[in-house]
Amino acid sequence: MHAVFYRLLSTVLKLFAAGLCASVGAQPVERPPADTAPNTAAAAAPAPAASVPASAASAPAKASVAEITAVLQKPLPVLEGLDVFKGTASLKGKRFYVSEYRVLFETGGSVSANSRPAYFGGTNYGGTNVKVEYKVPELDMAVLQAITDRAYADFVARLEAGGTKPEPADTFIRELGAVYEASAEASKPGAAVTEEVDLGFGKRRYLVLSPTGMKLNARGMTGLGMGNIGNRINFLKLNVDAISVGTAVNLAAQETSGSGSSLFRRGSSANASAAMEVTSASSFPALLGHGGGGAISFTKPLAVPGQFATLRETGGYDSKKDMAAQSVQLLGRFLGVASNQIKQVELTVDVDQAAMASLALQGLMSFNQGLVSGIK
Repeated sequence: MHAVFYRLLSTVLKLFAAGLCASVGAQPVERPPADTAPNTAAAAAPAPAASVPASAASAPAKASVAEITAVLQKPLPVLEGLDVFKGTASLKGKRFYVSEYRVLFETGGSVSANSRPAYFGGTNYGGTNVKVEYKVPELDMAVLQAITDRAYADFVARLEAGGTKPEPADTFIRELGAVYEASAEASKPGAAVTEEVDLGFGKRRYLVLSPTGMKLNARGMTGLGMGNIGNRINFLKLNVDAISVGTAVNLAAQETSGSGSSLFRRGSSANASAAMEVTSASSFPALLGHGGGGAISFTKPLAVPGQFATLRETGGYDSKKDMAAQSVQLLGRFLGVASNQIKQVELTVDVDQAAMASLALQGLMSFNQGLVSGIK
């Protein structure tokens, strides 16, 4: 057996030295189906549809904060299709204040898929693993702050137009206390506050923003927790309330084929593309009343149509293009062992700051209107 092994290894090394390994590895060996299945095109993720070659991509001109602030002052229409919320909040006729207005802006993420290796009926089936990572390196904190401030001013204006005017938080808390204290800092220039959300086959990373001068409710492993029970009971007795509002602005759509056995699937695919949506970053409601005033949640993301970014491939790894990996897999095929395929793609999101700001604000204004429509 050892002699056979070394003879096979010698053969592989000779092929590698002669420059034949790559061409042999690219064509499945005519052996049992298990040897060829993982080498189909589906074994590795295709290049994301929205990405473009690095040579063809060019970063958009960076607008100044003053120019973007001017863009944010322009009137924007509310998006159609606001049937993405469920629940109601009982605030009309009550005294209440806004405890927090929390906005998360996506700065990067990843999405993956895989098929697990399997063995059945004397045949090995190789596995596949695909991962796409992307990052948004050009987001300006001052621009995100301007978007957040403008969105919060719009939210308060819509509340007042609907007959539910919030009271100043400091005055309300001095008189009646708080169920959840606003003690957590949001992102500031030079002091970013980040959050990562695990979606199972994907992850998203965010910068946490709040309106200028507003702190956020502290969160732990279980979210906001129980808060001050005594003040909650008092809120119910006095028919007063406070609300927490939160949402996320995603800058990329994620697609994945998920996971499964290679007995039933011959490959995996994962993809990321430039697409904006306003949604919940977790299971936390979009609007939560602290004193029993109800809650409003997303049923699905609110899509914000429009072009604001391009994706370009900046790195990665493909086992099909790795000659060393191919030589090892070739040896495995001689021994009747199916090979595994791995592909990783690294993308950079080039953002047009002015277009992103305008679309993000339009999405947040539409989010505001959706919440106000659910207040009774």
